[in-house]
Amino acid sequence: MKTIAEIADAVELKTWATGYPITISGLKEDLEASLGDEYTPGAEAVAQNVMDELQSRQMLLPDAYPFSVDGYKLQLNHAEPARTTYLFCLALSLLPASEVENDQRSIQFETIVMDAAKRFFGGSALRIGAPWSSEETPDYGTLLDRVVELIPNLGQKLRVTAPGGGDAGWDVLIVKSFRDDLYPRLIVLGNCATGRYDWKRKGMEVQPGLFWSYFSHEHRSVFLTFFAVPFAMDEDARLRKLSASNLTMDRFRICEYAPTATNDVAGWLQAKRDSALEVALV
Repeated sequence: MKTIAEIADAVELKTWATGYPITISGLKEDLEASLGDEYTPGAEAVAQNVMDELQSRQMLLPDAYPFSVDGYKLQLNHAEPARTTYLFCLALSLLPASEVENDQRSIQFETIVMDAAKRFFGGSALRIGAPWSSEETPDYGTLLDRVVELIPNLGQKLRVTAPGGGDAGWDVLIVKSFRDDLYPRLIVLGNCATGRYDWKRKGMEVQPGLFWSYFSHEHRSVFLTFFAVPFAMDEDARLRKLSASNLTMDRFRICEYAPTATNDVAGWLQAKRDSALEVALV
């Protein structure tokens, strides 16, 4: 059976998908139907624990949480729930992999993470993960030029292409400088993973030295990294990626600093409503 936190995720997504509230008695009935006769006696306790979990989420993310819960009933409490980062992260975590396209896994999620990291660390932000091509960044050399604009002491770029046409193994760059724009400054590289079951092998996929080797000089600054995922991380999960210079950002930490998503996210979510109804409760 799923954990209480995982059941709570499914309850939230299905509540959005149906558009109807769910009460603790209704949840108990749904659990009984899903669990079968063997587990039926424990359904009431599971339902209560799920409601307790939902209440704790509401307390943690009061304005960023698109639901309201009073311990008895969970219901939508947002004018545009599909434009919330919270629901987007739920969908990335719970929908089958075949239902989540690369745009959502990379561009949209990484952009939201970039916004959250920028608000947390301050400074300027740049998404450097593939696919990076856009009207503003038609080639990889242009992307590296934009990095030099943020970190002038890197000097000249030494490359104009990334390995395999992809990237240097990092998705987000945050730079916070003093007014004189001289080193040292704060530099942060971030990595993102959306796979619920393969995230453990991700994180520092390559050492930062590869990225810095693309430039003629060292950055000579205070340097940190972070790792971001769209689901909730328990203590063990956070410890897997924790170090003196690496920060973990899960759904709650991302939503705290970037609670609102784009219209593109909202459009994708609305198109996945039927798939959300199929998510298993347990």
